[in-house]
Amino acid sequence: MEDFRRQFLLEAAATLKTIAENLQSAETLSDTERREIFRTLHTVKGTAQTFGFSSASRLAHELENLLSVAENKKFNEAGELKSFFREGIGLLINSLERKDFEYPNSFIKKIRLHIPDATAAENVSDNFSPEIPNDFFSQLTHQEKNTLRSALQNEKNIFCLEVGFGLETFADGLINFREALNSCGEIIATLPGANSSGDGKIDFQILFASTAERSEIQTIADESAAEIIYDSAPDVFSNDVAGVLAEIVKHGRETAKKLGKQIQFETSGDETNLSDDKLKIVFEILLHLVRNAVDHAVETSGKIEINLKEEKNGWRLIVSDDGRGIDVEKIKAKAIEEKLITSDFLNERETIDLIFLPEFSTKSLVTETSGRGVGLDAVKSAVEKSGGKIKVESRRGRGTTFEIFLPQ
Repeated sequence: MEDFRRQFLLEAAATLKTIAENLQSAETLSDTERREIFRTLHTVKGTAQTFGFSSASRLAHELENLLSVAENKKFNEAGELKSFFREGIGLLINSLERKDFEYPNSFIKKIRLHIPDATAAENVSDNFSPEIPNDFFSQLTHQEKNTLRSALQNEKNIFCLEVGFGLETFADGLINFREALNSCGEIIATLPGANSSGDGKIDFQILFASTAERSEIQTIADESAAEIIYDSAPDVFSNDVAGVLAEIVKHGRETAKKLGKQIQFETSGDETNLSDDKLKIVFEILLHLVRNAVDHAVETSGKIEINLKEEKNGWRLIVSDDGRGIDVEKIKAKAIEEKLITSDFLNERETIDLIFLPEFSTKSLVTETSGRGVGLDAVKSAVEKSGGKIKVESRRGRGTTFEIFLPQ
């Protein structure tokens, strides 16, 4: 699985280098080229989040913000802006090559000058941090952040654990738990847990650095009924498909937690045989579909199922949720507002297909998860480039199913 990560990141860097070279020689940026760059940045952002490259993820989001000004031709007309964007691509490539890469604060400040109303990322001075919960990270002292920086530079795995103890036993329980962690690493910080309330328990969140693998820390956590709410440790899998499914589920859970949602994931297809090329396509498709389902489909709690099976002439990938379903009338209204269609005389199938249009989104707020209308566009592009087909079934209040066929 580590080889898959490395290859995916290398190919992403190569694609970005090609983009930078094309931008240098191009006099203009067509809508088609702009959309393709958006798809690439969106995929890099999600992939970087999944693999724990937090600086790359944030930088890709900032470059999406910068690219958004191209829709009014400002990008084509301002050579300075184009040069600035190429500089950002170079920084993004560096951030994919090194997990501890720190992009300069001055670059983000220049982005703010060009697009001051863009959605702000986290504090740029904290760009070295892994994707631990933001409300937790913001409470760290300067010394604790330096300790975290040092741990990352020494290539230690970072864990964030939440654990609770009864009111009468929490002192001894916390001491014993901390001793168990200290036996195989270094505790960076201990803070009150997010769920500390009147439930008869006192909760704590502990940020911890270690050279140990996740399985070893999981054993310590299990003994104290603790939950690992974030970790940057690479998992090792015996099967590439199983590894991809596990990475996607892990990312889906982390995204759900950030959004305050409870989502159950079920997967099948671990024994399916896929070539490296097909495995990358499946990963990219799942990355966008799961993020979309977590953010759009499930309101507060629900289930997402992923099924991958081999057939006579290819593979069938099915991603379904039991969420709110697709609001056909809302899609029609948004499409008319955006002048994508001139009337609402579309049947349900034709209306649902509008969700795959480039930069089409019913969300009014752009976040690091969604809102640009790029994710499903990227899914359709990946499927069509592989010669595959995609169809969607949805019922209001009952959920949505994406079914994709990828030929051999």
